[in-house]
Amino acid sequence: MGWFFEHLDDVLSDMSVFHRVDELDQLPAAVFLPRMVRLALYDGAVRHAMRRAAERPQPAPTPAPQQSGQAEPAPVRAHTADELKALNQTREYGPLGVNQAGVFDFG
Repeated sequence: MGWFFEHLDDVLSDMSVFHRVDELDQLPAAVFLPRMVRLALYDGAVRHAMRRAAERPQPAPTPAPQQSGQAEPAPVRAHTADELKALNQTREYGPLGVNQAGVFDFG
């Protein structure tokens, strides 16, 4: 989410073009946030900014020193196809208006 707020000008532009929302202050957060994360799916300013950011080399993260006796963090895992299908059935990530695809619909 933080990435979107760092690129707010791109978000504002795409919200106007794709969702016809010019006054974000008038939009409830429950409507704004699901639409905002979908902007990456459209061929607009947000998608192009994300591509530019992905092309830039990222510095390797510095691992935090682990204190003795501290348990290893659980490994991060990718969602399964079934989990993504289930997310596509939710209000936040499912089809929105004229866009009949959920955020995690691929292919």
